[in-house]
Amino acid sequence: MLSKEQIYNFIKIIKLSIQKVLRHEIAVANKKDIQSRREICNSCEFKTGKFKINYRCISCNCNISTKVIFTTSECPEGKWGTLDY
Repeated sequence: MLSKEQIYNFIKIIKLSIQKVLRHEIAVANKKDIQSRREICNSCEFKTGKFKINYRCISCNCNISTKVIFTTSECPEGKWGTLDY
């Protein structure tokens, strides 16, 4: 079951991504950046979960696999930021 915080965080990311698309900007990160973000999250002390599909950030309560994809996402601990291509 998703928490209100998880739903809010996801809607915020999607809203910012849609705004980027409407401005003809790129909203989905490239494979290199996704992999880099994923590696940072996988070695982070805030990561929780036993399987990749269940990895969560306990700082922002987001699903890591989803969060690393969008250029509008950023790490709440400052380990990686938004992307502009």
